[in-house]
Amino acid sequence: MAWLKPAAASLVLALVMPPARADNWPYQQLVEAFEQRGFRVLGSHPRCAERGLYGLYLRESRRIVVCPRGNLNDTLLHEGWHAVQSRCLRGRSHLGEEELRRGLSRRDQRDLARLYGDGRWQREAEARVMARRDAVSYFRLMDELCAAPVPPPAPAPPQGAPQGQALKRTGS
Repeated sequence: MAWLKPAAASLVLALVMPPARADNWPYQQLVEAFEQRGFRVLGSHPRCAERGLYGLYLRESRRIVVCPRGNLNDTLLHEGWHAVQSRCLRGRSHLGEEELRRGLSRRDQRDLARLYGDGRWQREAEARVMARRDAVSYFRLMDELCAAPVPPPAPAPPQGAPQGQALKRTGS
């Protein structure tokens, strides 16, 4: 390419070199993206001393903790998705079970089944799947879900109502 003019050489390189993948964003760029959305990312917390804890989302505080171990990007995106689940989806899931199972490796499925009961499996599975998305689509979806009002959860059955009736209404 020495025979090309500098402008033409950079154009050829741009065509030959693949674009930088968004999922390869440096950790600091991910931190800045969360901070632009009103979150604070912390690199330490007393709970980081717990064995096997990589991070956590501190509910109601807009703080995400990323403990100094493991894949920091993955942990930040995982815990950040828990913030989306809590603040924007109000505990609801965004992805269906079939989509989650397709997005999880066999090892992930085994780990999740072993570590989490039915009540938390879907939330944890969704956070794992979302942490693997490229950062551009992750933040686009985060912005979309957090900007749209989410309907409140369905009301609980009246107190004193037999539970069997509530199950029948929702079970069919």
